[in-house]
Amino acid sequence: MPVFCTPSISRFLPGCVAVVAALLACTSLYAQAEHSGDTLELRDGDRIALIGGTFIERTQYYGYFELAIQIANPDKKLAVRNLGWSGDEANAISRARFGDQKEGYNHLMKSVELVNPTVILVGYGTNEAFQGEGGLAQFKSNYTKLLDDLKQRTERIVLVTPPLMEKHPAPLPDPAKYNAHVKLYQQAINELAYDRGYQVLDLTKLTEKVESVSAEKLPQYLTSNGQHFTEVGYWYLSQRMASQLGFETSYQYEVQSGGKQPQNWDLPYLRSPAGEHQDRVLLQVEGLSSGNHLVGLNDYPKVSATAQQWSKSVQVPAQPLLAKTEELRQTILRKNQLFFDRFRPQNETYLYLFRKHEQGNNAVEIPQFDPLIEEQDKKIFELKQAVPVTVHID
Repeated sequence: MPVFCTPSISRFLPGCVAVVAALLACTSLYAQAEHSGDTLELRDGDRIALIGGTFIERTQYYGYFELAIQIANPDKKLAVRNLGWSGDEANAISRARFGDQKEGYNHLMKSVELVNPTVILVGYGTNEAFQGEGGLAQFKSNYTKLLDDLKQRTERIVLVTPPLMEKHPAPLPDPAKYNAHVKLYQQAINELAYDRGYQVLDLTKLTEKVESVSAEKLPQYLTSNGQHFTEVGYWYLSQRMASQLGFETSYQYEVQSGGKQPQNWDLPYLRSPAGEHQDRVLLQVEGLSSGNHLVGLNDYPKVSATAQQWSKSVQVPAQPLLAKTEELRQTILRKNQLFFDRFRPQNETYLYLFRKHEQGNNAVEIPQFDPLIEEQDKKIFELKQAVPVTVHID
């Protein structure tokens, strides 16, 4: 029986369990974050810079955030560059290396110049929140200067609010006081964004509640120590971060009886790295006659279920589809490593700083990373293209 196939992005009501309270999953229809209503308009050829502290830097280690952005934009060539720096603040103090704060800030500006971004995501406030209300004025002053300087490069800027700290058992401290401070910095960032007409990616809101993920079991904790997110934590948040920006991704598809075969499907978002069904997608089939039906994708194994079960969605084998998504993620990780080596090369002291008189001649090799990075960008574009899928129903 031929069917008409279109990817379906289900929307669900937010769950009701606070991260800071227990991180227990609650029920919902599908693993999709509540969308803010604003959409980040990306264009073919956009260069996206991610600037911020530890949370931003660590997104490059897993690749899920860029993965969600890329598969939601299969028709656009996008170059994503991570300029995150662990422990950084809006004045770029952590980038000072052996110098002062001014040197750190200049280093950040040179890094932005290297990337030449058309879109910038800026995520600060995590470190500054430890200063509480007393640090707000300085934070806003530092952030204002940073945004003024970034505005010289592009008007397309998104401000990312800091995540809340997750509550873990003793001996880790109760995060309630810190999280109250985070809310103050979240408000300050929202005000800056409003005044400038910038979009906000509200990571504070996303970490307030943990929503259940269809057919996935979440671990009790999404961080290793309350503040640093695990791979599952980044997997969970990245899809929701992309959704807040207007980019929907899914491993659930919906089909209707009748229509032309095959159809092109966008790549699925990956299943949880800690899950049990990493080779399957969720398939919802509407319009089936009553009784049992065997359904499968392409030449993959078929699954038998009732028409009622198919109308609610059933897990079906789709290993080749998910394998292509994982290949895309691995390519993103290779690109990230190459750019990290370009942006923050080892032995930088010998290449650029006070010992460059010894091996500074080797600095000429660092720009040679550029064509290698661009090669991975091309591969990312090729891998994220929609794939033909035929649904077979017996």
